[in-house]
Amino acid sequence: MNEINPQPSTRWYRQFWPWFVIALLLWGITSSLITLTFAVRNPPEMMTGDYAKLGKALVDTHVRADRAEALGLSGAIELDSQQWVLRLTADQPAALDAQLLLIAQHPTDADQDRSMLLIRDDSAINAIYRAEAQRIPVRGRLIVSNVSQDWWISSTYQRQANEALLIELRPERL
Repeated sequence: MNEINPQPSTRWYRQFWPWFVIALLLWGITSSLITLTFAVRNPPEMMTGDYAKLGKALVDTHVRADRAEALGLSGAIELDSQQWVLRLTADQPAALDAQLLLIAQHPTDADQDRSMLLIRDDSAINAIYRAEAQRIPVRGRLIVSNVSQDWWISSTYQRQANEALLIELRPERL
């Protein structure tokens, strides 16, 4: 007769392999949570500026800021509850266009970007432009340029939801 040697069975929690599989799963969950924490705390920034593709990289060329600097452009823009008011200074104020473009860029969400057309106030002695107030993001970047965007002056801003805003604009190299 064959004698059968029964092996005493050990419980699952006393064996190596179940704990190894559980450790691998816990390691995956932990590393995913750490990655998610870093991603939420450090959202990606939208790339804004005057970039040109150079090989496989984008390089800031500063062409528009250089043109604005050559024209001697600077200004201050103010937002109250009813309108935008831009006071623009230039080396040759008479050569400025009758309409300018105002762009409010959100740092990460392009859906929140706003564009407005600033119209020159001919009744004013200086170069003053006005536009109807629109809701803009609470933080971001304001860019003023001619309609063809040959030059621009800009500045970053941060404000409270319904707070008035006064920003100095100049040729900016980021």
